[in-house]
Amino acid sequence: ALAAAGSGARVILCDETAEFGGSLLAETSALIDGQTALAWVQQGIASLAKNNRVTLLARTTAFGYFPHNLIGLNQRLSDHLPRPPEGRPRERLWQVRARSVVLATGAIERPLVFPGNDRPGILLAGAAHTYLNRYGVRVGTRAVIVTSGDDAYQAALDLKNAGVEIGAVADLRPEVAGALPDAARRAGIDILPGST
Repeated sequence: ALAAAGSGARVILCDETAEFGGSLLAETSALIDGQTALAWVQQGIASLAKNNRVTLLARTTAFGYFPHNLIGLNQRLSDHLPRPPEGRPRERLWQVRARSVVLATGAIERPLVFPGNDRPGILLAGAAHTYLNRYGVRVGTRAVIVTSGDDAYQAALDLKNAGVEIGAVADLRPEVAGALPDAARRAGIDILPGST
């Protein structure tokens, strides 16, 4: 969005949540252009907000990508308000025909499927990480983390630093190496390679 707006294009940036930034809002250790992820997001959104060629649509879901770059957007205008103003619409439907479209849908963490995996206390590592770093909520006092990639190690480290006992990190990969797994080992977190 910043690059497109900087080149003179008209830009619509939409996010289904109330705040732009996605997973970067819960990121505590990443640096982008020498800034914390949160500072980078805030600076970028502030820059976009000042640009009269940019439309920022929070609480807006892109629900369809149709032929010839037609995008359907559902903007929620007042559903979040405790007392919506009288006569104000709840939602707005946008039909946008764009010259170019960038779909930045993010990543969806793959859950483990097992009987009872939807019970309270069983959640994705990314959700635990977001609850902790974005909302200040510790999701429990003891956790076991199952992973097949490095992202869960940052969640394990952050949870441990917040006082959650990490029983182990079970990693599907037969060999586990890298900066985050090494940091977890140094923090005293047991890693079980080749495990699920």
